[in-house]
Amino acid sequence: MQFLNWKVYGTGNINIILIHGWGINSKIWLNLVKKLKKIFCVHLFDLPGYGGSKEINLYTLDQLVNIIVNDININNIILVGWSLGGLVATKMVLMYPNIFKGLVLVSSSPYFCADYNWPGISDITLVSFAKKLNNNYIKTMLKFICLQNINIKLTKKEKTTLKNILLKNRTPSIKTLMFGLKLLKNTDLRKSINYINIPHITIYGKLDKIVPYKIAFLNKNNKKNTNFILENSAHIPFISESNNFYNILYNFIKKI
Repeated sequence: MQFLNWKVYGTGNINIILIHGWGINSKIWLNLVKKLKKIFCVHLFDLPGYGGSKEINLYTLDQLVNIIVNDININNIILVGWSLGGLVATKMVLMYPNIFKGLVLVSSSPYFCADYNWPGISDITLVSFAKKLNNNYIKTMLKFICLQNINIKLTKKEKTTLKNILLKNRTPSIKTLMFGLKLLKNTDLRKSINYINIPHITIYGKLDKIVPYKIAFLNKNNKKNTNFILENSAHIPFISESNNFYNILYNFIKKI
């Protein structure tokens, strides 16, 4: 029995699983899916408590990973995780290394919080998000989208798509949102990522304030990872530079 809301697009031999980020459901990927499904078999799912997936009592990242992996009944899988979804995807590969063929991290970091030698989000910012979410989820998330796309010329269609995902879909509970913030605040995989033995890449947006691209230069020990930096993107490069993003992803998959 599947616990999560899954949708499948395309019929290719290579399976791509896309994992969305915090606060937004799997529909964030739909523009990318239109391109991918012509060649690959694309699998979308909503994390627990988002979109069409029921809320589940979860306390750790390991529990979340087990829920997802228990739902998977395919092979020849490329995992693609955006933001918090990248953290989830990384942990999936670390816990179940034999299931996946490749890993693509998008605007994601093994550790999201800033410390003395690591760029990221401040604890104060995360606490602020938590307080604002309790008051107005829609307003807080729309502000998040606008802030992360400063200086980026999103088309009217792209802006409308993002807003519709928030406004026309079920709002995740505060409990679900707070669990995601807890994972962002407390998960540190900086040492663990050196044990990833499958091909993987990380795609950054140069204008991203949540996951600064400078992280790319701090992971020197992770020899199997290749970094790409998209000059005109912030936190959502698969929308702001969709063609460039698709080409990077396509070329990576074809090499595996």
